[in-house]
Amino acid sequence: MEKSENAKLTIPDKLYFRIGEVSNLTGLEAYVLRFWETEFKGINPKRTESGQRLYRKEDVELIYQIKHLL
Repeated sequence: MEKSENAKLTIPDKLYFRIGEVSNLTGLEAYVLRFWETEFKGINPKRTESGQRLYRKEDVELIYQIKHLL
């Protein structure tokens, strides 16, 4: 696990995170994450063939920063 430089958040060292994992890491509900995708252009998770969101570590860091700015 690596400590994020931008926040007091420990993010596991892996390529992609599902929305439930991001929700657990950030303390935000999944519906908030989905809404923020429409409001903040920097949050743009990849999608699997079945449409599931896959967030990168950079996405998780940005979400955490936004949370603490609001």
